[in-house]
Amino acid sequence: MTIAISVVIPAHNPRVDYLVAALGALKAQTLALNRWELVIIDNASSPPLAGRIDIDWHPLARIVTEAKLGLTHARLQGLEQSVGSIVVFVDDDNVLAPDYLSTVLTIADLHPFIGVWGGVIAPRFEDPALAPPKSASALLTLRSAAHDSWSNDPNHHASTPWGAGLCLRRSVSARYRDELSSDARRQALDVQGNRLLYGGDTDMAFTACRMGMGKGVFPALKVEHLIPAARCSLDYLCRVAAGRGYSEVLHTLILTGAIPETPTVGTRIRRIYTMLRASAFDRRLMHAHDEGRRQATKDLL
Repeated sequence: MTIAISVVIPAHNPRVDYLVAALGALKAQTLALNRWELVIIDNASSPPLAGRIDIDWHPLARIVTEAKLGLTHARLQGLEQSVGSIVVFVDDDNVLAPDYLSTVLTIADLHPFIGVWGGVIAPRFEDPALAPPKSASALLTLRSAAHDSWSNDPNHHASTPWGAGLCLRRSVSARYRDELSSDARRQALDVQGNRLLYGGDTDMAFTACRMGMGKGVFPALKVEHLIPAARCSLDYLCRVAAGRGYSEVLHTLILTGAIPETPTVGTRIRRIYTMLRASAFDRRLMHAHDEGRRQATKDLL
């Protein structure tokens, strides 16, 4: 039987109990094992992942190494090593709902014009008492959606999927790989070890748009994001906010060829007013985000 889906898990020094939970959720999928393959990309983990996790339950599972550190490099290796007509990227701390893969195929059949899509992402906190305010949800890659949303407008944020459980058609992945091979800057649009940069997911979605296809978010696709206590600290969230600010500038430069314009006086005044009304927690995050943008402008000019 033809492999319909390739599940690709990039992993760099993963928390093993989280990765085991992610694999357990895949083992429980309702889609028959002969319809999908499992490719784990060991991205310069120390010690290596081989022999530390059980994948013998899947007849089409394997571990592939990628020595060049970075989520984008691991994903590209996953695209190279997989064969399914649809690729589903699963992070090493993602727990998919049991019907996730079967629902991916249903959406693909019902919406052939959509090239990249994802779903809703709920938290599973290691220590719920440490859960940060909901204003930090996006920084923890959490997402809710009340209804299906799709578009081929890059500026339509509600239809732009995020990385956990991200799905893309093979035609989009081929175009994405080709474009990245000639643009090294785009290879920096994601986490690289402890360097918290972002944007690879959005880059894939925008690739679909450039191909005349769409991007979408579907609440029927459900993921739990396992969140350790350390990622709930304000210091960590500020690092994420700064990385997102930096990535926004880099992404704009890649898309338009120019650094974003300096905010007008009116825009700066409104920003200051928003900060004054925000909680101390949110002000720290806003300052970190703005500092990330300033640093990117300084580095990239």
